[in-house]
Amino acid sequence: MRLRRLPSGTNLLTSSREVRIPTEVRLSREMRLLDITMIGVGAMIGAGIFVLTGIAAGVAGPALILVFGLNGVVALLTAMTYAELGSAFHDAGGGYLWVKSSLPDPNGFLSGWMSWFAHAVACSLYALGFGAYFQRVLEAAGAPQFAPGLMPLEKWLAVLTTAAFAAINWRGASETGKAGNVVTVAKIVVIGLFIGMGLWVMAGRANVAAAFSPFLAEGWGGVFAAMGLTFIAFEGYEIIAQTSEEVQSPRRNVPRAIFLSLLIVVPIYLLVAVVAMGAVTPPIGATAAEFLGKEKELALVAAAGQFLRGGGILILVGGLLSTVSALNATIYSSSRVAFAMARDANLPPALARIHPTRATPHLAILFSALVITAMAVLLPIEDVAAAADLMFLLLFVQVNIAAIRLRKLRPDLDRGFRVPLMPLTPILAIATMLFLGVFLFLRYPQGAVAVVVWLGAGAGVYYGYSRKRETAHLEQERWMERI
Repeated sequence: MRLRRLPSGTNLLTSSREVRIPTEVRLSREMRLLDITMIGVGAMIGAGIFVLTGIAAGVAGPALILVFGLNGVVALLTAMTYAELGSAFHDAGGGYLWVKSSLPDPNGFLSGWMSWFAHAVACSLYALGFGAYFQRVLEAAGAPQFAPGLMPLEKWLAVLTTAAFAAINWRGASETGKAGNVVTVAKIVVIGLFIGMGLWVMAGRANVAAAFSPFLAEGWGGVFAAMGLTFIAFEGYEIIAQTSEEVQSPRRNVPRAIFLSLLIVVPIYLLVAVVAMGAVTPPIGATAAEFLGKEKELALVAAAGQFLRGGGILILVGGLLSTVSALNATIYSSSRVAFAMARDANLPPALARIHPTRATPHLAILFSALVITAMAVLLPIEDVAAAADLMFLLLFVQVNIAAIRLRKLRPDLDRGFRVPLMPLTPILAIATMLFLGVFLFLRYPQGAVAVVVWLGAGAGVYYGYSRKRETAHLEQERWMERI
């Protein structure tokens, strides 16, 4: 008897058991080069520049400029790997998909597990940052004190903002991109005003260099600690790779968007560091770095208030725009990782469902939003943010190894961009990631504990649930190929 391929969704009886051929689940291609570039920029110009600049200045001193510059170089090394693989694989999932395609189990599952958690933690950080900034805006506007009960107002604001941007993501990829475009352009204008006025103040000072001396006041240990602390601010290129299934001409547009986003963001970070150090007037007996470090997440607000009338309010508005655009981009990325893992039978199949009219993974978005909200409400976000950095570093190590392996395993792939000096470039990236990871592990032990606990939970989920379902899923796919 000759077999023929039946329509997708047909039930067949073989060996006294029913097998259902599933309909292929695909997302719609709606996003343009501008959309995904702005998603990456929006993710990078987020909590890093507004919330972490002051904290990093307190850790590294005037060498904050060096911190941002070196992080830009480190990010570029792995960004090239993401540009190559993102141009060759046109499915949602990003690093999870590539690791799964090239490294033995359970590397694929754990890479997705880490990526999902790291993005969710970043979302919680951005949501809480929005809550803190918005609360300060209300205070500056003279609004009456409001205590809604159960938890602080900033946490309620974080919950509401998460829900709002989950709804935007649910409406569709084009809506996600448009929302990101508007907000990202607005906050770049705000940051541009901050940089311009700061440089004007510096031009009128006689001894600007004094603010940057001694440059390595906290030593190289401070530089490396601040690099680890702010590394999360440069991971937006990873989110761009998540769009490969929903972007037009991904072979060409994914690499372009990755390099364009870094070209926009790294100079902005360097200029903000220069202005933050060189334009402020610290209290008597304190250095500019000490002043910024004491102000912590509101350091840029304090700095702008000194050299620009209404500057504090302007930066507060910029902080609000930055946190919501980063939240928008990271909810998108987090939900796509969950969607890709569910489509591969690593997570419950409901998370792989596509909305019939919106063509978005609506249940993955909902579940990711619930995880983000729970962490924003329940967890000490500062400690877990360090864990997110560690998880991103571990994920990027896996992705660079995957890139080396895929050059050998899949030389046939149509790569829109090829990493130069393969395998030297990814090996150098791996070395820098491991160095920063070890430094973070020793410097922030609570974050290290969180990483170990989450990875242990992931191992339990994989061996207790995912491995059996994934094996059955692969067997069904092989059976479908044979018929």
